[in-house]
Amino acid sequence: MIGRRKSPDGLPFRLYARYGKHKVSFAYKLPNGKWAFRLTAPVHNKEAVADIRKEAIERAEALNGNAVEPGTTEDLVKKYFTWQDAMPVTDERRKAQSTLDENQNEAKNLNKVFGKMAPQSIKPAHVYGYLDKRAQNGAPAKANKEIALLSAVLEYGRRIGKLETNPCRGIEYNPTRPRQKVVQLHELDLAVEIARTRKSTGGDDAASIYLIAALCAKAAYLTVSRPTEMRELRRQAVGDIGVTVPVGKRKAGQIQKEKLVQWSPELRAVIDEALSIQRTKSLYVFGNTSGQSYTRSGWNSNWARLMKYCEEAAQKRGLKFERFTLADMRPTAVTDRKEEGDDRIIDATGHSDERMVNLVYDRRKLRKVRPTR
Repeated sequence: MIGRRKSPDGLPFRLYARYGKHKVSFAYKLPNGKWAFRLTAPVHNKEAVADIRKEAIERAEALNGNAVEPGTTEDLVKKYFTWQDAMPVTDERRKAQSTLDENQNEAKNLNKVFGKMAPQSIKPAHVYGYLDKRAQNGAPAKANKEIALLSAVLEYGRRIGKLETNPCRGIEYNPTRPRQKVVQLHELDLAVEIARTRKSTGGDDAASIYLIAALCAKAAYLTVSRPTEMRELRRQAVGDIGVTVPVGKRKAGQIQKEKLVQWSPELRAVIDEALSIQRTKSLYVFGNTSGQSYTRSGWNSNWARLMKYCEEAAQKRGLKFERFTLADMRPTAVTDRKEEGDDRIIDATGHSDERMVNLVYDRRKLRKVRPTR
């Protein structure tokens, strides 16, 4: 009998990885205890390791009966991502890598519902049913993004002749309310305090990840940055003058734009502390315990626990506290700077004009104006 994995590694059932000093291997164990196959590659050859990992997963899925059936929507989704990944980086049709990574997670929900269907069988009624069900479960905005991905996949199916019409065309998406949360500075300070307290009292690997997360949120506020920009901030971005942060989603063929955030005593202290508590010489300022950048799901799991600890602490102290996210830090920073009369918001956010700033990031409820003379 096969026991539960000690730690999740993303591999299919019965497939096991072994990382040795010289070789990496992936092997599949049959119900009778024998090994069905074993693939090996030199540990220092990352491309070869990635190749055998992909092949091992495909073979394991087939043995588990989970292979993708040809002609299904799941098969078309897989071909869509293969098409995207194979495009040159200069191709205007290629999505940003961060978008593709997010799309991979969205595709999992789509495949649960549409995966076994033929693309030609999907009707607008099915799409509306998906939108309605997800909205009832509290995820209307997420459903919109998932259907937008389905539309892109089906449009690719039209491109390669798999279907004639795209049932997602003309669909009315779920109405959503723009988020209006503005993080109060005492809430951010409480998150840092609680994270630091748990670090000092804990003994497990989880102890330091809360402080890394809280410091990352504070750095995002101080630098007016998007979540991805902070989670993937690299050590080489830390310079003598300040921190160089990439701005915006770079489209294919475009040069990456950057902003230099000059040091303030507070920003310097945040970055120095984050670097000092890293257990590994990670490429990333706010890396995980393995030295890699956090995935969105990994980050969200840790952050949800930290917010729970903050709520408990705030309740004991009689403080007002409302959960917030890393994505709230940029709008909060913009809102606070607008309140202070900052006239260089565009430089801080990296946008080309004020339209997006005013529409999405400025969350002021009260506008202060001078009286006319």
